[in-house]
Amino acid sequence: MSPRSFAKTVDSEFSNETIDPTRAASGAQRWRRALAESLGQDPGATLDEPRRMLAMLKIFGSTRRLADLCLKYPVFAGQAFLEGPSQVLAEAARDLTALNGGVGGPDALYSALSPIKNRADIAIAVAEISGQWTTGEATAARTDLAERIVETALAWLVRVSVSRGELPITLDDSCAKGVFALAGGDFAHEDLAPYGPLDVVAVYDAAAFEGPAARMAERAFVRIGAEFREAFEGKPGDYPLYSVRTPFGNGVNGAGFVESVARVTAALNNPQQNPAKRWLAASRVVAGDRRSGGEFLETIEEIIWSKGELLGENGRAELQKMSDDPRQPFRAASNLLRWSLGRSRAMFRTASAREVFKRAAEAGAIPADIAARLSVGAEFAQTLVARAQTMKGAAAFGAAAADEESALASLCGFSDYASLAAARDGALADARNALTRLLEGPRADFARFRTAERNPDDVDKLEDLGFRNGANLSSLIDGWAELCAAGGEARFSEIAPGLLTSFGETQHPDEAVRLFDRVLRVEESSVRKVHSSTRAGVRDGLIDALGCFGAAIEPLIESNEACAALFEPRGAETPNNGREWLARHAPPKEKAGAEGVARWRREQMARVALCAAAGDMGFDGAASALDAIHTTTLQRLFDVAHREIDATAEISLHVFDGPACGIPGYATPLGFMSGSPSGDAHEEIARLFVDSLGMLGEGLFAAAPDVSHRPGGIAGPLAPEAGQLRSYIQSEAVAHDQILMARARVIAGPDKAQAAATTTLRGAVANPKRAEILLRDLDRARAQRLRRDRAGSPWDLEQSEGGLFDVELIISTLIYRHAGAQPALQTAQPSEALDHMARAGIINVEVAETLKGARAFWTRLATARALARWSDPQREPVRPRFAALLARAAEVDSFAQVRPIMRGYAEEVTRLYAQLVLGRPSSGLQASA
Repeated sequence: MSPRSFAKTVDSEFSNETIDPTRAASGAQRWRRALAESLGQDPGATLDEPRRMLAMLKIFGSTRRLADLCLKYPVFAGQAFLEGPSQVLAEAARDLTALNGGVGGPDALYSALSPIKNRADIAIAVAEISGQWTTGEATAARTDLAERIVETALAWLVRVSVSRGELPITLDDSCAKGVFALAGGDFAHEDLAPYGPLDVVAVYDAAAFEGPAARMAERAFVRIGAEFREAFEGKPGDYPLYSVRTPFGNGVNGAGFVESVARVTAALNNPQQNPAKRWLAASRVVAGDRRSGGEFLETIEEIIWSKGELLGENGRAELQKMSDDPRQPFRAASNLLRWSLGRSRAMFRTASAREVFKRAAEAGAIPADIAARLSVGAEFAQTLVARAQTMKGAAAFGAAAADEESALASLCGFSDYASLAAARDGALADARNALTRLLEGPRADFARFRTAERNPDDVDKLEDLGFRNGANLSSLIDGWAELCAAGGEARFSEIAPGLLTSFGETQHPDEAVRLFDRVLRVEESSVRKVHSSTRAGVRDGLIDALGCFGAAIEPLIESNEACAALFEPRGAETPNNGREWLARHAPPKEKAGAEGVARWRREQMARVALCAAAGDMGFDGAASALDAIHTTTLQRLFDVAHREIDATAEISLHVFDGPACGIPGYATPLGFMSGSPSGDAHEEIARLFVDSLGMLGEGLFAAAPDVSHRPGGIAGPLAPEAGQLRSYIQSEAVAHDQILMARARVIAGPDKAQAAATTTLRGAVANPKRAEILLRDLDRARAQRLRRDRAGSPWDLEQSEGGLFDVELIISTLIYRHAGAQPALQTAQPSEALDHMARAGIINVEVAETLKGARAFWTRLATARALARWSDPQREPVRPRFAALLARAAEVDSFAQVRPIMRGYAEEVTRLYAQLVLGRPSSGLQASA
């Protein structure tokens, strides 16, 4: 077919309306008229063949984006219907080749690629919906198209940098020597959906540049990374070419999309970077200098496959996480086979999921019938995701509204959505079962036939497991057996096999047994829930929570309603940070009062501990959630005290950001400021607020307010006026208090009072010229503290040199020095402040990332240690399950790797302290105030 016009501009009416199958006929007729106008003649009866007519009706009655594209490019849709998709895809490939000389910014690149991608999407979708192609053939075509687009985009962006004079290299066939793109995930395995996500990273050889050219090249490649993402995802309001991801960063401003060979190799040698190692283990070269890419993969092969276990405990937990993507369990099972068999059989590394299952069956790794079911299920899941993305025009994994449900069912060949959902859920259940069996290994099948223990009440054996009083525990087990008899005919050993052994591996086994006994007696139908939790994989997380974080989760065992949270299914929907946590678990209403706020705080801290122990939330997220809960508690209690004494009083509350904010056991430095003279009302409000903090709880739930950082110290007024606080900042405050004031953050009070307090506290950084004298005093105080409060063990994170307090001290001093010129530093979170200083040229990116990484590392360990009420491995040796929790907090595979990383961070922080605080020469300091 020789088209006269390539596109016909129409309004995108399908994209903005509810999908209505009754409009399919009129939409198809409009498309026929547009096609006839473009061709200059009616295509005739060839389009009236029933299969083609049904495909047209499905497109205009069950999709949004595809229907709009067919009306915008009627010729290409007709060509795909009549002649098949191959001609359209060949023309798209030719047009991509014609872009080899193109130049311009990411907008120009997006504008050049978008129409080509749209035409190819039309051809592939028409072929798939009309039955010309299977899902496997369509997926292979999409992957080939994505490779060509990545090739074109990378060459375009590198060519633009060369033309700007930023890269002193020559181009060979539009390909820069030493620059190549690696694909991972679905992209590498030819399981790509229409709109991604596209897992890709561009790699360049920094050794090819020397001197000033190296620095100029690094900046150029940073820009290329940002432009790469913008070109693929477009600007807000644009339809993306693909959703893109990278294993080496969060992708913000293009971070992680372009990396040097040296940085990638360093990441592979870092034991905390196992996710990146697993990604690269199954990656392949898709664009750029393929020879250099192949040599690079050969170089890193030894690092990836020879140094320790590739999967690790964290990797096993990642495989079992729940996701909205129906392909996830099939992807997890195929990845497990790739990482297990890819060491000796390279053909597994980049094969598609269906091919992996087939070859694994041929190798005898899995039974042939299971491989067949997994292959069919993987293709069904791929079909489901591909049709959903075709329907929406974005990276989606299913239907989100009633009209989309019926449309998706029609596209997938089901009579209604209920039937589609049942088929999907059955396939997913089968895949998750296969994944569980693969993770268990072949020995698990033999273990099922092992003889049961004959003497479960053997006192000596129970004490050997780590329990203090085996006789008492034996009587408890007798009570559990009675509960089992009352709840059903099953024996307790059948309901919870190996439970006592697992409890003995926790840090506080006796506490675990005590709490578990309360669970069985408080929670209704507890025996049945324990039984079902064993089958659902909830048990391990519950054991870790009871035995390691027992004191923290105890509020969940106080009532039947709260206890139900222990058995709630959790997964990908678990909040990952403080903001998400508060959105899911909002604080009580004002009428609840201080007691209601205290109950809410205890329950939320318990829930966070439970999620962290079960692995549903990382320890970064747990620390963020605890901080958000703590701050919200302070705000609500202050509001309660404010309304109770004088609701019109102009008084504000501010806190001082520092180490381990909101984590149990750490002090909370805070202060008040009176906006206007009002007698004793302000003092009464502050005193009532401090008293209410003392009623929040005891032990782990106790709050430790520190209100000594004020004019006159502990003898001065609790709520000083603005003039008093200003005078205190300028003359009375010691070095430590000056630094604290630079990190002050106003969190509660009337708007006018908050604005006045913010302005006053801003004066803490108004005189950065005093910084050198101040920091010398601060260093002397730090040296005295380290001598006086010598660390009792390496796990004394507060007193250890280079530990948590030193990281916060470095960040605080940087903020104090530079917040005068950069006001945003005082209100930003520490990580955001470090990024801001890196962008401003105050410190370089490596220093900022090191400080962010060290702060996050120490905070995660502090969170795990605080929730477990543990501090010294000499007095209380680490038991296996708590060791696994600490390794997870450190984001490594085993506890043995934690201490070397602690030493490394301590040395690096100590070095940065000398450079950034004491002012010794440093390559990390780019500019000074």
